[in-house]
Amino acid sequence: MLKNLLPALIVFAAVTASSSAALPPKYLGIKDFKLCLATQEINTYRAWCMPAGKPESCPAASWEQLKALTGTDKLPDCPAGSTAPAEKPATQ
Repeated sequence: MLKNLLPALIVFAAVTASSSAALPPKYLGIKDFKLCLATQEINTYRAWCMPAGKPESCPAASWEQLKALTGTDKLPDCPAGSTAPAEKPATQ
C-alpha cells in the first residue's frame, strides 16, 4: 500500500515546496514602504532597495520594520545612483 502512495507523496512534496516561493515579499505588508525605499536599475527593470539613511518622508515605524527584515525578505542595500523615494523612476 505504501508503494501506491509514494507517487502521490512525491507530487505533494514538490507542489508544497514550490508553493512557498509564491508568497509575496514581507515588505509589501509594511505601511508606507514606498516612502522609505529607493529603486535601482537592474538590466532592463527597476527593483526596490534600502537606502543608507531614512528618507525624510518615511515614517519611523515603517523604517524600523524594513530594517528588521532578514533572510530572503531583507531588501538589498541601494547602490550609488539609486532613485530616491520622492523621485519617480524614469519612463522609457
